[in-house]
Amino acid sequence: MIGRLWRRLTLCLLAALVGTILADADYCSNFEDRPGRCIHYLRCPPIKAIVQRKRAGYELTQREQYIWNHAGCSEERKTFVCCEEEINDTGLAMLRNETECGKFSLAKVAHGQEVKMGSRPWMALLRYEGMSEGRSQFQCGATLISKRFLLTAAHCMSRENPVSIRLGEHDLSTEVDCTMVGVGSQVRCQPPPEDIGIEKIIVHEGFPNNLTQNDLALIKLDRDVEYAAHINPICLPLNQQLQRDVRDQLVYRVTGWGRTESNAYSNVPREASVNRLLLQECVNAYPKNAFAENQICTSTDGQDSCSGDSGGPLLYAFRYYGQQRFVQTGIISYGPSQCGVGSSPGVYTDVGAFLPWITKQMAQS
Repeated sequence: MIGRLWRRLTLCLLAALVGTILADADYCSNFEDRPGRCIHYLRCPPIKAIVQRKRAGYELTQREQYIWNHAGCSEERKTFVCCEEEINDTGLAMLRNETECGKFSLAKVAHGQEVKMGSRPWMALLRYEGMSEGRSQFQCGATLISKRFLLTAAHCMSRENPVSIRLGEHDLSTEVDCTMVGVGSQVRCQPPPEDIGIEKIIVHEGFPNNLTQNDLALIKLDRDVEYAAHINPICLPLNQQLQRDVRDQLVYRVTGWGRTESNAYSNVPREASVNRLLLQECVNAYPKNAFAENQICTSTDGQDSCSGDSGGPLLYAFRYYGQQRFVQTGIISYGPSQCGVGSSPGVYTDVGAFLPWITKQMAQS
């Protein structure tokens, strides 16, 4: 899999143009580098509790003292702290209702091979106006996470917004997708893909202020999706056990219709394995970019996501709802200009870290 829309040079130029001061930013990273809001400490229950204990004369624990020392987010507003948002119960319930999420078939895919037709039913394509018909009109990927919402990368809206979403697609070069199955080589065709309009695009508020972080967006469709074998949502890491499993995972998969090793866009979705690295590896590879613990760093080893893959999923099959289900762990953000070549790692937005934001926006929309 291959080169990306999102290039280091573009990132650096845009960051220089849009540069901002932390004190003016509503969004911030807290003492654990998790996304939060810069608000008065009285509106942040965890920090407020520490302040009350301190004022009451109690000796703070080592962790409480560390949090207190690293809570500030504004030099001008000394009483403002970076407070991690809580998961919204309404939004969480919306995602938990997706009990059929992440179901798949034919999991064994490696070396950037084509995924089998219909086996990744959460995959979506963003269609842009003004592009020529055919493959080139689709420039980013996304994942279906509920009947009305998709998850993608914020930078996919940097130049223009998509006009519609395509679901249930496999081969962009054919109107009807068919494959040979069984010993008798019978032909099996899946229903045609669906193009659905967009009601609302919600880009993370912290993205324009730091173009190498907070790279995620939600897309609300203008109608509910009707689930079928070839259109179904992916699971998100909603519970603590899943979040621990995700943190401990060392190998992931990445899926998309992006460029291949031949530097041509693929008409079919392909999938590759990538290895998780320490975030410091990405810091070393991209010294001009800012990083936080809410990002995931992976090695390429000849396999990688690429141009056209942006916004698509980093994922893996975990035990969920009593069986193996694919859970989205990251969103393709950026990487080397030549994907899968050399040692420069790929960078992904950590989905688990942004669950408070995702659930809040779903509830409010």
